[in-house]
Amino acid sequence: MGKRSGVIDHEEGLAKLSLAELDAEIARCEMMRKIATTARSRKSLESRIHWLESFRARHWED
Repeated sequence: MGKRSGVIDHEEGLAKLSLAELDAEIARCEMMRKIATTARSRKSLESRIHWLESFRARHWED
């Protein structure tokens, strides 16, 4: 997948998001994964979802 403007790709950026914004990003990625046309795109989105969910678990779910 190519780079998208405004897409956070580091934990410092994720730390600035509210829990609602983080959940919205996870939901956006899940929706995109469902409509992805290539296995490579799906795998990339699955990796991003995993990264976002693990960040949420470490920082928001105590």
